[in-house]
Amino acid sequence: MSSTSEPNRQSQDALSAEVGKTSHETVEAIAFDYFGLTGKAATLSSERDETFLIQTDTADDYILKIANPAERPDVLEFQTQALIHLAAKSPALPLPRAIPSKTGQMLVTLPLGEKPRIARLLTYLPGRQLYKARRSPEQMGALGEMLARLGKGLADFHLQTPHQTLLWDICNAAALTGYVAHVDPSRQRMVGHVLENFDLLANGAMRGLRRQVIHNDFNPHNIVVSERDPATVTGVIDFGDMVEAPLVNDLAVALSYQIGAENGLDDIVAMLRAYHRVNPLDPLEISCLPTLLRTRLAMTVIITEWRAALYPENRDYILRNHPIALAGLMRLVDHSDADLGAFFRQKIGDLS
Repeated sequence: MSSTSEPNRQSQDALSAEVGKTSHETVEAIAFDYFGLTGKAATLSSERDETFLIQTDTADDYILKIANPAERPDVLEFQTQALIHLAAKSPALPLPRAIPSKTGQMLVTLPLGEKPRIARLLTYLPGRQLYKARRSPEQMGALGEMLARLGKGLADFHLQTPHQTLLWDICNAAALTGYVAHVDPSRQRMVGHVLENFDLLANGAMRGLRRQVIHNDFNPHNIVVSERDPATVTGVIDFGDMVEAPLVNDLAVALSYQIGAENGLDDIVAMLRAYHRVNPLDPLEISCLPTLLRTRLAMTVIITEWRAALYPENRDYILRNHPIALAGLMRLVDHSDADLGAFFRQKIGDLS
């Protein structure tokens, strides 16, 4: 299995680069000067960028994102064009809309600090983030259907994909071998074994999977549901981890955030069945899904433990998904990937 060099605080990628703090007064001036908006800025939590809610006196609020200085313009353009494509192709999907500046630019370069930074304006999607909402089988089905619809909407998005090595891309899981040393010693053997099994899949059956652009981060912090009906999805946000990859990776990511819950197996079955109704999986995708699911769970444990040690001041936010991922790994530890694949096939077969 391939390895990577020891990560360090000076690593200049968008996941590990330092992010400056822009004052609310400056953000409000940016919103007015570049986008013609008058409103009050409020800081929202974010892993890589600075993200602000712009509350206006009108019925519409907005999200202003100021990119990490290490973010590449071509990657931000890729994400923005995907939103534009989806707005045209699948307008019924509850997604943010990209708003142009007063001069018609979707990406605005700001003279902030030593390096220029890029700002984007998006529409705000009201509702409650999924992780704060009551769970139900109906909600799990709605999530599966929404992810399937999103995948279908992106199926014919063919803008040149920027070349990047994103740590959160399951396809790059083998590169995390060098990070296992940062995991608690009691779990290093477990996550290392997962990476070894992924390597076998990546060099074999995974090569035959259908590929396309995927959202790649369908997690409870990036999904908004109705305040009145938490089984109704009112928004999917944050396209910052979007990649070109096997389509089934998107489902593996989504299931990884549910499997560790109290009724995790029932929840992922509800999501899987709903997804398959809208965007049917083929036999190879179903057989690869257990390994990909387990891999994503191990990735979350590895990356978050490494980054929490690297940035202790942001530890709570970085580790927000760690407990559910670890619980998911422990739930699957006594089940082989072959058994899980047979289980998934049986549940999908129940649709006939």
